[in-house]
Amino acid sequence: MLERIWARAARCSRVGSGATVLAIALAAWVNTARAEDAPTTAPAPEKSPFSLSAGFDFTSHFISYGADVWGGGGDANPWGDQATHFAYATVTAALNDHWSVFVNVWSDINDNANSGLGGDVQEIDLNTGITYTIDKFSISLAHGFWNYASDQEKVVDFTVGFNDSDMLTKGFALNPSVNVHWRYEGNGGQEAGVAIVPGIKPTFALFKDTKYPLTVAFPLNVAFFCSDEFQGGDSGYGYFSGGISVSVPLAFIPEKFGAWAVTGSATYYNTSTDAIPGNPEENFCVTDLGIGVSF
Repeated sequence: MLERIWARAARCSRVGSGATVLAIALAAWVNTARAEDAPTTAPAPEKSPFSLSAGFDFTSHFISYGADVWGGGGDANPWGDQATHFAYATVTAALNDHWSVFVNVWSDINDNANSGLGGDVQEIDLNTGITYTIDKFSISLAHGFWNYASDQEKVVDFTVGFNDSDMLTKGFALNPSVNVHWRYEGNGGQEAGVAIVPGIKPTFALFKDTKYPLTVAFPLNVAFFCSDEFQGGDSGYGYFSGGISVSVPLAFIPEKFGAWAVTGSATYYNTSTDAIPGNPEENFCVTDLGIGVSF
C-alpha cells in the first residue's frame, strides 16, 4: 500500500497518491575522447541514480485512513460539490542495488473550506523515507509532516511489500503488502494512534503487444485501528476498500518529455460507524481520474 506514502503518499489512502514541488532529475554525463581516438562503439551513458514522478488527480473524495475528510458521502462525481484535487511529486535516489531514499510532496487543493495555508491549498505534506529491496521484498520506512488547518500532523509509516509477478501465472501478480501507520502527533480531531492496513493489489496487463497496453488492478485493503479515538471512535475494525484501477501510457508523447500515463479508478468503501463516526455515509464509492509523468 505504498500509494498512501508517496502519493500522499495512503491517500489511503491520502500510497496512493494529491502545490506541486518541481524537481530536477540529474542526468549522468560522460567525457568523450577526441574524434580520432574515439572507439568504434561509443560507451553507453551511465544511468542516473535519480528519478522523478509527478501527477495531478481529480477525485470525488479525500479519504484519509477511512475518514471522509470533506464529507463527500454518496456523491461519486470527481467534479462534485465536495470533490478535490491532489498534486504530488516524488524524487527518488538509488544509493545502490538495494537501498534508495525519497522525498515526496503531496497537496490537497479545493475551495471546500477557508484554507489555513492560503488560496485553495488546504494541505501540504512533506514525506521523506528510505526503502530496502532484496529479491522480491521491499521494506520502506517513511516520516511525514502533514500541514493543514494551520497546524501539523506527524506520522511514521512502515510498509512491507512482496512482488510476486509471474509466480502464480505469467503476467499476473497479487502484490501483497502491509502498512503500519503511526500518528504520533495529532492535529485537531486526528488523535495519536496506530492503524494496520494489510492488502493485495491483483494486477495484469491487456494489449501488451501494442503501444497502448492497459494495466488493470483490483486493490483490496482492510484496516484495523489499534487505538481508541484514532478516527474519533473505537479501536478495532476500521474499514474495507476494494475497487478497480486502469492506466494507459500516452505513447504519442516523445520519450524525451518523460513517460506519461492517464489513470482512472473506482473504489468502494465500507467504514465502521463505531470506529469512524464522523463519516456522513457508512458505504460509498470514490472515483479518481489522474495524469502523471515519470523521468
